[in-house]
Parts: sequence; C-alpha cells; structure tokens
Amino acid sequence: QIVMGTALFPLFKTGMSPERAWRTVCLVPACVGFCLGFTIMRISDDAPKGNYAEMKKNGNMAEVSAAASFRSGATNLNTWILFIQYACCFGVELTMNNAAASYFKSKFELSTESA
Repeated sequence: QIVMGTALFPLFKTGMSPERAWRTVCLVPACVGFCLGFTIMRISDDAPKGNYAEMKKNGNMAEVSAAASFRSGATNLNTWILFIQYACCFGVELTMNNAAASYFKSKFELSTESA
C-alpha cells in the first residue's frame, strides 16, 4: 500500500485525472508480479529433488501419462472432499455478496451499482 500510494501521488501532481492515475499505478504490481514470476520460473527447481526433465532423463522419475494422472486425481476421495468444500464456500460467497448489496441499498439508500 505504501508503494502504491508513493507511486500514485506524483501522478496526481502531474494533473492526471484520478481514474487514469489509478489505472496507471495498477501497472506497478502487475509488472512486479510478472517479473517475480518469470524470475522464479527461471531460477527454481520443479521439485525438491530437482527438475522433472533431469529426473526423467536419469531414471529417478517414472513417465506418467496425462490420462493416468487425471484418473488418479479423479478417483482420490480427498479431491472430491475438497471439491465439495469449495463449491459450498463459493455458494456462501455469492449469497453474502447478494445480501450485502441488498443491505447497503436499503440501509444507505445507494443505487444497485454502487452497493
């Protein structure tokens, strides 16, 4: 937040509109995230034992097809439990967003768009 504010206020002083300044300053975390992701992709290993390509070449890791990997995940009970938990959580989120919008609209007399 400090970095975003530090980058935002000079844009206000240049005469840029608040909407354009916010959109412009949002490029900062996007660029940082992209550069960090690229750096991590280039310097990190795929697994604690090394990179997958090297492990397959040395025989330390067996070749597994995508279908076999999918089958293994789809038949795992933990996968289905996680799926159900996430589905319930997302349903609660949608319900709360709708309830909050109705509450803000009635309590603070806001339009639907601003609520």
